[in-house]
Amino acid sequence: MTEIPIALHRNLVNHKYFIRGCAIALKPMRNQSSAFPGRHAQLAVTAAGMSAFIDMYVTQALLPSLQHTFHAGMAALSLTVTTTTLAVAFSAPFMGSLSDHYGRRTVLLTSLLCLTGCTVMGSTSGNLYWMLFWRLLQGIFIPGVFTTTVAYIGEEWPPEKVSTVTALYVSGTVFGSFCGRFIAGVVTADYGWRVAFLILGMINLIFVPIIALALPKPRRFQSSVHLTDSLSGFLEHLHNRRLVATYGIGFGILFCQVATFTYVAFYLSDPPFALTLHALSFIFCVFLIGMIITPFAGALAARFGHRRMFVFAMGFGGLGLLLTAWPSLPMVAAGLTFSSAGIFIAQAMATSLISRFTTHYRSLAVGLYVLCYYLGGSVGAILPSLFWERAGWDGCIALVILTQTVIAAIAWRTWAFPVSHGTLPSSTAVQS
Repeated sequence: MTEIPIALHRNLVNHKYFIRGCAIALKPMRNQSSAFPGRHAQLAVTAAGMSAFIDMYVTQALLPSLQHTFHAGMAALSLTVTTTTLAVAFSAPFMGSLSDHYGRRTVLLTSLLCLTGCTVMGSTSGNLYWMLFWRLLQGIFIPGVFTTTVAYIGEEWPPEKVSTVTALYVSGTVFGSFCGRFIAGVVTADYGWRVAFLILGMINLIFVPIIALALPKPRRFQSSVHLTDSLSGFLEHLHNRRLVATYGIGFGILFCQVATFTYVAFYLSDPPFALTLHALSFIFCVFLIGMIITPFAGALAARFGHRRMFVFAMGFGGLGLLLTAWPSLPMVAAGLTFSSAGIFIAQAMATSLISRFTTHYRSLAVGLYVLCYYLGGSVGAILPSLFWERAGWDGCIALVILTQTVIAAIAWRTWAFPVSHGTLPSSTAVQS
């Protein structure tokens, strides 16, 4: 009678030591595998990029329908795009400060929920003024998504992985931008623009639980003690030579993108192409090629360096622009594909370095980059008109290639010795 309990006891003791031994053996593996975010986190940052940009340019595809509803001129209706982009530009630094103080996940998810509400409410707009109001609020909350995402990537992944993960994020922004235009156009054609806004709002809402569940809690985030401490980072960032240079590069990147795809529409609508507005809408399909190429560029940057990849991207994009001068639609399509791919690769390189060039207030640093980025886009929509009037599309090509050459030279000079993750030269060190 007593032998059975004793045997059981011995077996239990043996199993206890066996399980403990397995736990000790597996503990280093668990720690090693969980040291940095995994694939679920990569999915989350890609989804964040999509959710931020799916609403950015939605009204570009809706202008004719909005004109029929609001009986407004095209100049007034174009404010539905400009209002949002300017709001993004000027609210980005502030959203970055909030993220530095309150935390990445908190600001990201709150901003996405608010963006969802504004998108849904946009469908109720009874006049153009209400539409502009909701578009303004969308522009205020959009930076809360991507400034925190870029800062999160720079903090949570090791330096050798930051470029690759940032490239995934940029691909998400490209796909989101394309889907926003495409979904809005298709849905509006059959059901009206109000339904399009509702559907896009529901898509944003779906992203909220996906990001909340897939994005791990930050492990390396250090909150600024007071919100004013984060705001004081403005001056510190402006004294950081590499950051300031990267801000100028960001200005040039969107300048080139907007200048190219704004004035190529005029070029293709004239003889010998004479494309219709419907045919011109397919120009943005070339973005999808860039979305596919960009993640590979992030991996190559980890091997060959950001400077080389950036200069290659500018040269690749410049070659594409030269191809568009050939009076052949296939050549123009190929050239625009090269150009957009070069721009997206360049954007991935610049964005991934922001968090490596500063030790604190990373979201604020990203916000300042976004400010310069969208100011560059605003100038890119206006300045090339002077060259178009005097030299047509060839003049625009010359301006864009000149800009690409300048920012490539800046990157080559200022990114010569990129600092390691979490360090700065002594002249730009900051205090927390």
